[in-house]
Amino acid sequence: MKEQNPAIRLRLTKESRAYIEKYAEENNIVYNNRTINKIIEEHKQMKEEQTSSLASSISQEVSNQINKEIRRIRLGTNNADRNTQILLELLNGMFVNQSIDDIVTTADMETNAYRTATQHVQKRIEHQQQRRADAKHRNHL
Repeated sequence: MKEQNPAIRLRLTKESRAYIEKYAEENNIVYNNRTINKIIEEHKQMKEEQTSSLASSISQEVSNQINKEIRRIRLGTNNADRNTQILLELLNGMFVNQSIDDIVTTADMETNAYRTATQHVQKRIEHQQQRRADAKHRNHL
């Protein structure tokens, strides 16, 4: 025996009634209950597609933003690596020219020149960080 769906009574506006009738005619549906069920199914499908589309758009935007940041970090890393390699080559050339076989490390002794250079680099890094923070703050206003 086929199970019956419970019946409900509805009061519709003239516009809703006209829409249902027009939809039924366009889709060759004889009964109003089938028309309403079809409209509901299409609505559910449309909502699922909208949700999927929204999730996809958000995902794409997040991915784009992450890629921008990664690109910026990669460029900075490449620049630091290149500068480090250049310095190593310069130092090695100086050591060869001056016949220096060994060095005293900063763990054993720090020169004034080393301390000055370290402080200068630290100030430069802090300045760059502040500039980035200021720029980020301006972009969010």
